[in-house]
Amino acid sequence: MLELAVHPKVVSALLDEPVPTGVDQRASRDAAVRQNVRLHHRLGYDVVRSSAVAPFTVQRLHAEDGPAQAHAAREWADEHGGPIGTMDDFERFAWPTAGDIDFGPIETAAAALPDGMALVGFTGGVLEFAMDLIGMQRFMLATRRDPALVGAVLQRVGETIRAVFEVYCQMDAVCAIWLGDDLGHKHGLLVSPKVLEANVFPWYRRFADLAHQHGRPFLLHTCGDTRSVMSTIVEQTAIDAKHSFEDAIQPVEQFYDQWNERIGVLGGVDVHLLAVGEESAIRARTLGILAHTADHGGYAAGSGNSIPDYIPPDSYLAMIEALAEFNGS
Repeated sequence: MLELAVHPKVVSALLDEPVPTGVDQRASRDAAVRQNVRLHHRLGYDVVRSSAVAPFTVQRLHAEDGPAQAHAAREWADEHGGPIGTMDDFERFAWPTAGDIDFGPIETAAAALPDGMALVGFTGGVLEFAMDLIGMQRFMLATRRDPALVGAVLQRVGETIRAVFEVYCQMDAVCAIWLGDDLGHKHGLLVSPKVLEANVFPWYRRFADLAHQHGRPFLLHTCGDTRSVMSTIVEQTAIDAKHSFEDAIQPVEQFYDQWNERIGVLGGVDVHLLAVGEESAIRARTLGILAHTADHGGYAAGSGNSIPDYIPPDSYLAMIEALAEFNGS
């Protein structure tokens, strides 16, 4: 089993413990990391995702949720613009060095691991960070109007991510490295395949080569409809497994049938089903995916994306219980 993330509120509910809070933000963060490890261990996971903090400082937009989610807030990227709009901005930007990266969360997770568990070292992606820094809308325009800026930002972001992965590969507790880089939306890619092939996919290959040199698999999380470039990703980047599936785009079974002889397949229980479906439907869907993939292997069970705070804890447990039922445990 593998999950990209379980929201702290879900972790808190299932452990029957309060979400760590307090004036000391680092202490609260470390307590939340330890809670997350405990929950994964209790639910039967062999691995838990953890990550360092790459300090790409980008202003976020914020809003409060409606009455059904009282005291909750959402944040998202400003899609219109970021701190870098020109090459002068690029030169002035406070680019993080390896020493600026905070490895505290993953070090805390490593120290909290029970025997028999390992970490999957995660970081955000090349395209995602670059779009945050430039702004999604401005990034898309710049692929035509200022490709030098796009290339320069992607290069610096890739170098920072590689520095993170280099540290992960030196950590005994880290058994795999995982890149999260959303390339698409429900109906296609965010940018043209040419931009990805020239500026993004070569970094995937470098990350995969680094992982393989240290005896670790390289996992890719990407949302959206990436079918048009999946052959290129598999053939040219040497990823070992792909994560993030949405039934409205491509059910995980279809992807599995196409690619399981080449790469591993991770997750696939649709988040929408987990959020609004009956527990019986969640169990049935989970068991169906497991039955479909059991004969040939190369599959790790989990949600299609992650477990956000709007998924009822009992719905998440319905998926976990179905996995235990299938495995006879």
